[in-house]
Formats: sequence, structure tokens, C-alpha cells
Amino acid sequence: MTTCGRRAVAEKPTLVYADTCVYVDLITRNEGAHKDTGEPRWKIARSLFEAVDRGAVRLVASSLIEAEVLCNGKTRERQERSEQVAERLRTWFTSPETIWIDIDRFIAREAARLSDHYGHLHEGARRFSAADAIHLASAIRANCDYLLTHDNGYPAKQVIEGVHVQRPAVVWALTLFDALE
Repeated sequence: MTTCGRRAVAEKPTLVYADTCVYVDLITRNEGAHKDTGEPRWKIARSLFEAVDRGAVRLVASSLIEAEVLCNGKTRERQERSEQVAERLRTWFTSPETIWIDIDRFIAREAARLSDHYGHLHEGARRFSAADAIHLASAIRANCDYLLTHDNGYPAKQVIEGVHVQRPAVVWALTLFDALE
């Protein structure tokens, strides 16, 4: 929030499409090292969802994200053991603040086009999958600022049709809470 004279002016929240792995990292408390920071991956995921909770980030998701997260074996185990995890998932997927992108034939066609144009830009041996292309097409449709992923199949470190594709990082305006981490 910035001030203009005595009146506070709300800044537009950053639009973020978080790939499935980001949700799963937090839910399962993934201790794997973030390739850029070396910190456990769950920590940046927690920071992202805390930023969502305080309105610094607006989450964008598709029905494919919801299906992948809810059908993930590790996620299902955590939900069964923890009502808190189940409640957080319900909150993320039912929040009126989340922008939902429906997967339709136009997204499918756009995913195929993106795969043809950008599929060769993946990092490592993993290829740009159909699901990855659908997620990117969804992020583009929503005019996201960022698509955050640890998945090496994406055309990482690229700006594709206005969407920055990168590993999870603080991409929102920092607050005192971020500085205390």
C-alpha cells in the first residue's frame, strides 16, 4: 500500500499461477533444497501462501491444479492425517479471491501452440509436458505476472507472452513480515 497525501492507495496484487509442485511442497513440508536458495522448498511455498492470505498476491488456478493437488498421493495422506491441511486446501480452492481458469478446447489449442513454440526451452532431461503447457496457457489467459514452478519441463527463466516462468521466489511487494523471515 502506498500513500498519496493522507489517503492510502491499494496496489494491485501480483497475479501468480502456482504450479502443483508448489502446493505439494507446502502440504508435505518438502525438505528438498530450492535450486536457487538452497533452503527447504516448503519455506518459499509458505511465504507465497502467506502473501496470498494478506492480499499481496492474487492466486490464479485451473481445475487441473486442483485435480493434481487433490489426487496427489502425498497430499491425500496428509489430508487424512490432518484436518488443518484439509481445511487449507478447501480454503485455497474455494476462496472467492482465487481467479479460476477453466480448461476448455481453446486452452488445449493454446497449450499445443505453446508446446510447439517453447517446448524446446526446458531445463534438463524432463520435457515440457501437456499438463505443463495447459498450466502455462491458463496463466497466459489470466494475464498472470508469474508462473512459479520447480518443474524443469517448463521453459524456465523466460517471459512467455507476458508471464514470467521461474522457480518460486518473492515476486510480490515486500512487507515487514517478509523481512522478518
